[in-house]
Amino acid sequence: MKYCKKCLSTDLRPNAKFINGICEPCIYYNSIKNENYDIKLQILKDKIKKNLRKRKSKNNTYDCIVGVSAGKDSTRQAHWVRDRLGLNPLLICAAYPPKQMSYTGANNVSNLIEMGFDIIMDTPAPQSSSKLMLKAFKEFGNIMKATEMSLFSTVPRLAIELGINLIFWGENAALQVGDSASGGIDEFDGNNLRNLNTLSNGGVDWIDDTISRLELKDHYLYPTIQEFEKSNINILYLGPAWDDWSDENNSIYAALQGLELKPGEENSTGDLLNASMLDEQFISLNFLLRYYKFGFGRATDYTCGLIRSSSISRDEAIKIVKKYDGIYDIKIIEKFCKYVGITITDFWDITNKWVNTDIFTINKGKAPTKKFEIGVNYVN
Repeated sequence: MKYCKKCLSTDLRPNAKFINGICEPCIYYNSIKNENYDIKLQILKDKIKKNLRKRKSKNNTYDCIVGVSAGKDSTRQAHWVRDRLGLNPLLICAAYPPKQMSYTGANNVSNLIEMGFDIIMDTPAPQSSSKLMLKAFKEFGNIMKATEMSLFSTVPRLAIELGINLIFWGENAALQVGDSASGGIDEFDGNNLRNLNTLSNGGVDWIDDTISRLELKDHYLYPTIQEFEKSNINILYLGPAWDDWSDENNSIYAALQGLELKPGEENSTGDLLNASMLDEQFISLNFLLRYYKFGFGRATDYTCGLIRSSSISRDEAIKIVKKYDGIYDIKIIEKFCKYVGITITDFWDITNKWVNTDIFTINKGKAPTKKFEIGVNYVN
């Protein structure tokens, strides 16, 4: 396992791309330090104007769609599109089933409605969702795979159905996160999201094996390139034109707009801002699984952003990651096991099948032990 020379990203991240020992997000952030964001904003506006001329229906009330959850980024993105870009967005939320969604998440979606936004909530069938979560856990070591497929697929699926051809997401998944397979023709182009690891890895046959009814299965299937082209669907990232985009700034802004936070979460989920993934708790277990598979967790993601913005040093980030990556709450594990119908022993047995034994030592019936030192290249 090799670390980026600048931050704490590892080369084990799916679709990671390193050049001379430096990860793609670090290279990108370094390249835009002196960018003129007024020019970038104008480029984005020109792209929007061109896209709006291609609309199939001139009578649609909405100019675009913004995919939202119940978190800090969603709140700020919705406001930015409406107030900074001057558009009338329809918000689409691929929500969690009732037993999975938190009260905090529900309250935050209500907060968006109270701000004057129109929202469509599209929720997967609860029993299907539970079955797919367990199936993905067993087959991919990713309990949120079906949820993420639903999240990314629902937005373009409804865009096609409603005749709204412009979709906005926040960060560029390739340049700002590190999933290079999803890169487009420029930093605003999000039309290769279908190549994200979570959407492309493993195909869809595993869903067919679990769900037989087409109307339930469609919720998880990303539209084809042909469907995109037929409806002139275009996905644009906001992040490249957003001069103060960051986890901290988005959290502060959203909190001032009424976003409900979860104080103290850092000690049970590793969420250092208490403002991420507010709509449910099981995502923290997926960060745990990712840590066991690829050697980095939620704290790594957060501190890498701080390093790139020169807010903290790499050495300071290492101390934070040592404390918070790999943290978990046994109560959340118990809730998850009850939700999908397995025991705690089953949970660790399945987890251990996905542990990367090159960088972790498996401990039967409990959490693995890491072999590596944070920030130091490791060879088993």
